Amino acid sequence: RVIQMGEAPDRVFNFGAPGLDHLFNLKWIPKTQLEKKLQMVIDKPLFLVTYHPVTLDNNSYNSMRELLKAVDHFPQATVVFTYPNADTHGRRIINLIENYIMEKDNLNRVRAFSSLGQDTYLSLMKICDVVIGNSSSGLTEGPALKRAAVNIGDRQRGRLKAESVFNCSDKYEEIKETIKIALSNDSKERIKNTRSLYGKGGASEAIVKVLKKVDLENLLKKEFRFI
Repeated sequence: RVIQMGEAPDRVFNFGAPGLDHLFNLKWIPKTQLEKKLQMVIDKPLFLVTYHPVTLDNNSYNSMRELLKAVDHFPQATVVFTYPNADTHGRRIINLIENYIMEKDNLNRVRAFSSLGQDTYLSLMKICDVVIGNSSSGLTEGPALKRAAVNIGDRQRGRLKAESVFNCSDKYEEIKETIKIALSNDSKERIKNTRSLYGKGGASEAIVKVLKKVDLENLLKKEFRFI
């Protein structure tokens, strides 16, 4: 697409997502320390859930209700929510999560956090059974860590999705069934062999190498390239 916009092919490099670089330098937090930090026992299966409001979509509140209903179908699961971003309806979604946690049967198995921090979030993802919601982390970090992701709705529409990503609508029945599929033994085998579509890390180093070699002064003197 960059080339289609008129950039010369020899000026375009694809090294993957720099956001994956930290996965290979991260000091992973052990499960026992995660339990102490989150003040909960982490039993299997572990769900890591993040659902953001969808821009220009007034149905996000109802979508979150459907998601909570689907999660409730798995009473044996440990569930860690991260709060949504500050877009419209974000506060209403947070209220739904907080009310859900206060239900008697959920107090011991469900926690929610406004922000876990990168190290904690990724350490949880590394041991979770499925990432659920519409966060980009299920599409980028998820495949690199060989984790299943249930991607709900249209927020990530148009983005590359690896075989570890299972798409569904924002309706209860479909979310529930897709979680079941993601947890199945067949899917676990498929996920073991999944390939990250956003690179394998090392993008930052590769970018620096290119910038050191190119003639930046002449690089800026460029012409529009017609296809």
